[in-house]
Amino acid sequence: MNPATIDKINRMIEAAERWLEAHDYHHIECNYVPPRLFTRHRKLNMLIRTVFRLLPFNLRSKKDIAQSPYTPHEAVASLAACGAGGDAATGTRLTRRVLEQLRSPLTGNFALRQGIRISISLYEDFADDPTPLNTVFFGNYLLDHAPADDATRREVLVSICRYLTQELGYEDYGTEGVYFFYGHHLKDVIYNASAIISSFLIRTGTALNLDEYVELGRRGIRFIINNQNPDGSWYYCAPPHRKAIDGFHQSYILKALIDVRDDAVDGLAECITKGAEFYRSQFTETGAYLIPQRYDKRFNPGNTWMFQRLDGRDLSEAISFYSMYLPDEERVEKLVNYMHDRVFSPRSGKLAPEIFVYGKNHNEYIEFYAWYLHALYCARNTFAEK
Repeated sequence: MNPATIDKINRMIEAAERWLEAHDYHHIECNYVPPRLFTRHRKLNMLIRTVFRLLPFNLRSKKDIAQSPYTPHEAVASLAACGAGGDAATGTRLTRRVLEQLRSPLTGNFALRQGIRISISLYEDFADDPTPLNTVFFGNYLLDHAPADDATRREVLVSICRYLTQELGYEDYGTEGVYFFYGHHLKDVIYNASAIISSFLIRTGTALNLDEYVELGRRGIRFIINNQNPDGSWYYCAPPHRKAIDGFHQSYILKALIDVRDDAVDGLAECITKGAEFYRSQFTETGAYLIPQRYDKRFNPGNTWMFQRLDGRDLSEAISFYSMYLPDEERVEKLVNYMHDRVFSPRSGKLAPEIFVYGKNHNEYIEFYAWYLHALYCARNTFAEK
């Protein structure tokens, strides 16, 4: 890779590392609303959350920020960065934080708690409610690293599998496959979450010789294959919800499928090929830049996506995907150029979480710093030696 690009990567890595360390890997995330502002009315809570989400400057007081709770999203994103960066000491410390402070008291088996109250159009969760997707992200970190003793690691992984299959649950569609629910308060079909859960069950079942989870995971992958669109994409939600396709969730699904591509699931290789071709089309190439497309313009969303030109996860997911999953040095180089020139501020060392149609978001949200750092490590790990 061009030495100038490596220099940009290192400069942004240093900035993200400095920010995360200065905050001890704890700060507000984008969905955080001070608890005192919530009401008994869900629609009003949704409006309040949307206002905070779309304002490009922080309305939260310093006291509210200082009192913000630990959340699983900040933890799993930071753990992913630690894993890619080889920081075992911080990974072990954050794993201990998760095990000691972030377990949901509402499940019999191991699941992470939301940490904060979240009100969005699809559901409203409270702080103690379990968060399945973050639980699986934590489980994937345990699979790939060794931040706890072997007995604890195995116990937590098996408990997560029991939680996913016995408490979160799934819908059995017979020969079409199995759909794993996105959350306890939402039974609508969300494809990316089910793909990630299915992949995790196969990987964990294979690693721990638990065939029942491998088989359920395979049936989950079968459901994802059967619900791929002819052009290789997946909608975010199944009908009757509005059709919508966004960038980083396409990457989520493809990563989950590629993680288990060596498993014997009929049609998986073709599904990945078609999905990767579609994902490749979801970028705009302009000179030295490759710019992720926020959402597929054929299906205009009815939510906050329509106010975003870029969600930082579209960028971080693309960099990590084209570094570690389907390596493409030229695409990563152009993504890094765009990140450095449009998202990163060399003077302040800040990384914008997103770009709205009316300008940059100047809020500092921890999960974006962590996912950016993870992606930049992936790029450096793959291309720096070439």
